[in-house]
Amino acid sequence: MIVVAVVVIVLLWTRAAVRRLRVLKMRHRDSLRLLTNELDDRYDQVPALIAASAGAGMDRSRLSSVVGARSLAIAMRDQRLSLGERAAAENTLSAALHELIGVLDGVNHWPFIRVARELRTREQRIAGAARVHNDLGRTINTAATTFPTSVFARIAAVGPVPLFEVAAPLAPVAVAPPASAPAASADAPTGGSDTVAA
Repeated sequence: MIVVAVVVIVLLWTRAAVRRLRVLKMRHRDSLRLLTNELDDRYDQVPALIAASAGAGMDRSRLSSVVGARSLAIAMRDQRLSLGERAAAENTLSAALHELIGVLDGVNHWPFIRVARELRTREQRIAGAARVHNDLGRTINTAATTFPTSVFARIAAVGPVPLFEVAAPLAPVAVAPPASAPAASADAPTGGSDTVAA
């Protein structure tokens, strides 16, 4: 009886562990889909930012870096590379966007500000989606490489997965005050700005 009880316990434990790993794999796949959708939406928003920059007096060299980084990220996506392999290109696009819209002191072209705020929110969504994706990936990788869960991982056909290392979210977007705002005091520094809340 004791042997039978031990066998039953082992079988139930194995079944529960395999089921948990399969659920983790499914959640990881869903997080990958969400992250991919967020990145694709960012690609679609960049042209609107470039179009709005015409009235904002943006430096063409800064625009060129964003356009080039977007083109590279899309090219890597179209090659069907994994997100782990695409991470460097995506981080380059994040850095280029941060350089362009991270701080907007002196910019009062509101169409540009609006798109910049939308992209800032998108960057934060990408960072959140990447965090969830990586947390699930690390859990899977630990299970797939650590005994005894590695045994269950083989049974569940779950192996190590690549991570997506995302850059930090953009800093809050700073904008110039509206023309109707009260004038600053004489001893206050010029070019001050308010920070737009997310």
